[in-house]
Amino acid sequence: MDRLPDAVYWLSSGKELAIGRAEDNDVCIPDPGVSQHHARVGVTAEGAIFIEDLGSTNGTYVNGEKIARQTLRDGDKVLIRPNFVLKFCYRLNPAPETAGSNGTDASRDVLTGLYAKHYLLMRIDEDFFRAKTRNEDVALLMFEVDHFEKIAETHEPAAGELVLREVAKVVSSVLGREDIFARYENHTFGALLRNRADAAAVVLAQRVRRSVKYHSFLYNGEKIQVTASLGIGFFAQNMKSPMDFFSEALSNLAKARRAGRDTINGSKSLRTIVSQIADKNVA
Repeated sequence: MDRLPDAVYWLSSGKELAIGRAEDNDVCIPDPGVSQHHARVGVTAEGAIFIEDLGSTNGTYVNGEKIARQTLRDGDKVLIRPNFVLKFCYRLNPAPETAGSNGTDASRDVLTGLYAKHYLLMRIDEDFFRAKTRNEDVALLMFEVDHFEKIAETHEPAAGELVLREVAKVVSSVLGREDIFARYENHTFGALLRNRADAAAVVLAQRVRRSVKYHSFLYNGEKIQVTASLGIGFFAQNMKSPMDFFSEALSNLAKARRAGRDTINGSKSLRTIVSQIADKNVA
């Protein structure tokens, strides 16, 4: 089944948000596992936001816990079983349009054209719960441009921007169509690798590393040597939340950085795989 298009649903006092499979819901989810009238979100007289399960077959979960009715806090993740995740964000005075006034896509990074940080985090949450329910393979690759500050210092800030745009371009050519590639912040990127077993994710990580290392970055006719450090997080069923998944990738990125840059770090069980995939063995 195709995923629902990304959307923002605004909630106001005096109006509830109905969620379910029936077409008369405010949030219509055409999945047979979702009940006709699955849940509702509303505002109490005191101004608190709540979600209530309406006796659904497969349940409603907040941050991984099944609920009957619960007050929502900013950042809470709501799972409409079996496969759909909503994120609650508290905002006052919503803008009339989700896109910027100049018509740009709010889900995209302006410099690189990649997905933005908030979109990557949303999809990490979504894929984590999908992997939980469907037992699918998913990995998260976090990587950064090594010694990025020195690039800007040695040349100029415009050289750094060129490097980031080029990294986005060359890595995009390596990733698959289903992968979610985003600029996380400054010179750090994230790629959600979908439907790949652990070894396949490591092979792809090596291709990403090589694509950066051997690309010709030219600024004003001068070549800039660029490398990247990479950390891989692997989904496991014993993980309790998307943060466990995300933290593993960030922790392994920090280890790759400390190991001397231009390297990949994964879990202990994959260190042998990483060491066996030499440059000459990766297309």
